[in-house]
Amino acid sequence: MKVLVTGGAGYIGSQMVRQLIENKISVVVVDSLERGHRAAVPPSATLYIGDIGNEKFLREIFSAQKFDAVMHFAGYISMGESVAYPGKYFRNNTTHTLTLLDAMRAAGVARFVFSSSAGVYGPPTQIPISENHPRAPANPYGESKWMVEQMLARYDAAHQMRSISLRYFNAAGATLDGAFGEDHPDETHIIPLALRAGQEGKPFQLFGADYPTRDGACVRDYIHVIDLCAAHLLALDALMHGHATAAYNVGSGRGYSNREVVAAVQKISGLKIETHILPRRPGDVSELVADSSRVRAEFGWTPRVSDLETIVQSAYQWHHAHPRGYADK
Repeated sequence: MKVLVTGGAGYIGSQMVRQLIENKISVVVVDSLERGHRAAVPPSATLYIGDIGNEKFLREIFSAQKFDAVMHFAGYISMGESVAYPGKYFRNNTTHTLTLLDAMRAAGVARFVFSSSAGVYGPPTQIPISENHPRAPANPYGESKWMVEQMLARYDAAHQMRSISLRYFNAAGATLDGAFGEDHPDETHIIPLALRAGQEGKPFQLFGADYPTRDGACVRDYIHVIDLCAAHLLALDALMHGHATAAYNVGSGRGYSNREVVAAVQKISGLKIETHILPRRPGDVSELVADSSRVRAEFGWTPRVSDLETIVQSAYQWHHAHPRGYADK
């Protein structure tokens, strides 16, 4: 089997590439390296550097390689940035995905695993959030993901291109040996931000301490990147065996508050972290926790390393060994 992984030099995509290779699946990576890292791509994967919005570039790849499926991770991920620059997100996350789908169709590739997001739901009306929760994205990032899911349903109906979209919550952690981890150019995720604050001796900024939660801070569902990619691998296998187009939540089913996360970072790393409380950020909701019972029941997926201690320990190992990220490799 051969799989094309877009965004395979990024945080989640590169971990997906490693799991595919471990399962004896041939991998071709496409990444612009705008936000990914060449050093994150395993040497046994073929890497094409370029933009999936470039039709000529994609035609050349699909002409040179024959794929059984595409796994799509190439997308911008910051909700705040999407509000400031909506066109950037609709162009990259939605329009470029359409270009990719058309290239697949021309090449006769009809299986697609999509990196979607809990952002498609918007402010929750129920906790935990199940797949039948209304879709009402609160920002262009979530809207861009929901638009793609709707396109995928239409492409299946018109062109028999089957897909599985995985709506995940907060991906976190690093490989358990600390060799590969999270390195975003403009970091927005709480665990690397807390670790960086402790390492640099700077205050950690906590946005909002007056939410209606157990300690006043936002509560989020964290899923280890290893468990997340394991769900993608099961989705790929399901499509290879004829599974219909569908969407699934992927989360641990347990929420941790921002205060609890920072406390875990301090305990595990031994770093002293001073917390500065700032006003809430626009669009942040008090609690997001997944109901992942459907993916567990249908795929037999179980998160194995998504307890907070393991997530933070693995992230700490990575950041401790790579204080400048992949620049240290």
